[in-house]
Amino acid sequence: MRRVIVCLLLLGGSALASGTEFVRAPGFAYSGPAKASGVLVWIPGTYGRDQSGPPDPPDFVDREAASGMDVWCFNRDRGDDPLARGGEMLAHEIQALRELGYRRVVVAGHSRGAWIALTVLAHPGLADGVVAFDPAAHGRQEARKAQAMADWTTLWDAATNNGTHVVLVQLLDDPWDPDPPRRLAVARERLGANLLSIFQPAAPTGHSGVYDPAFDEHFGARIAGFLP
Repeated sequence: MRRVIVCLLLLGGSALASGTEFVRAPGFAYSGPAKASGVLVWIPGTYGRDQSGPPDPPDFVDREAASGMDVWCFNRDRGDDPLARGGEMLAHEIQALRELGYRRVVVAGHSRGAWIALTVLAHPGLADGVVAFDPAAHGRQEARKAQAMADWTTLWDAATNNGTHVVLVQLLDDPWDPDPPRRLAVARERLGANLLSIFQPAAPTGHSGVYDPAFDEHFGARIAGFLP
């Protein structure tokens, strides 16, 4: 069934659920599983109510596409975006991409999309690399900080250290990150040398700093070089 879903998408796109799509990213060249160097699955964050859809991927995604990667997007309905179901759907569709013949899979996401991307670590061998840009899922309210940290710990407790390389990006002045040093410590404890941390550089800053072209200029090559 998973193979059928992805084949339908290859033929023009098909929704997995109302408002939720796993589709080839528009604007990028497509080579197919046999010729591409791999596939990058981009997962945007929850976009604003004043936006008709998620923003275009950041320049890092263009960098990976230029290296020969096919790019797919996992777009979710901003009004119906549960973390657990999002993680399950992501795992199913990545497995379908594997069945199509992609030998290398990198999952990258921003904000809520980054949080969902990290759920693949609970599935050994599902992804070769994960890039999490400012993962967040609990808003900015002070009352939610304790739950955010507890859920972050649970997320990493489920992770399996089986060789998947993970890049964790935490930028300065991010109100969605309740405890940056502690978050980093939890990730390091689980992954050790398989983790690359980009921790609060001087610039860019803010929760959406990855969309600043300067981010890829400064860190894109380093991240790409760390991924298997």
